[in-house]
Amino acid sequence: MIKLEQFERTDFKQLIDWIDSSKFMLQWGGRTFSYPLTEQQLENYIHSDTLIYRVIHEEHDEVIGHINLSIDRINLSGRIGKVLVGERNLQGHGIGQKMVQEVLNIAFGQLQLHRVSLGVFDFNLSAIACYEKAGFVKEGLLREARKVDNEFWNLWEMSILEKEWLDKRN
Repeated sequence: MIKLEQFERTDFKQLIDWIDSSKFMLQWGGRTFSYPLTEQQLENYIHSDTLIYRVIHEEHDEVIGHINLSIDRINLSGRIGKVLVGERNLQGHGIGQKMVQEVLNIAFGQLQLHRVSLGVFDFNLSAIACYEKAGFVKEGLLREARKVDNEFWNLWEMSILEKEWLDKRN
């Protein structure tokens, strides 16, 4: 249903169009990006050590999302970030789940990492459910970890270990 391909300059405009508010930018881009998203920010991003993917809907052969994986080779760990199903009509149909599974296949199956983590704001219940369904467990809540305007947001740290991923596949 989906496949991951390397994110390229030709994908910049679409990603910029998907990031349509400063609050959404904070959820998606964290401290890496500032709103509005620009081609220069994305140029710096594609030159980082992060594995960056566009998500292709195979049936329609169109880009529908974005996801990345940062790697710590010393500790054999990875961190998933910048998860986005950009085509709103496809949100809520399990695409995010498939995206995460594909990245975990890369992390554990190809790169042979030991652990993969991510962070998600506590109000993003659909993302939390998606990650738990993929096998991630909540490790801890970073209370009021991010200041946004005049409020503070809580952030769940979640992870999955290689053995948990293998158990889930069997």
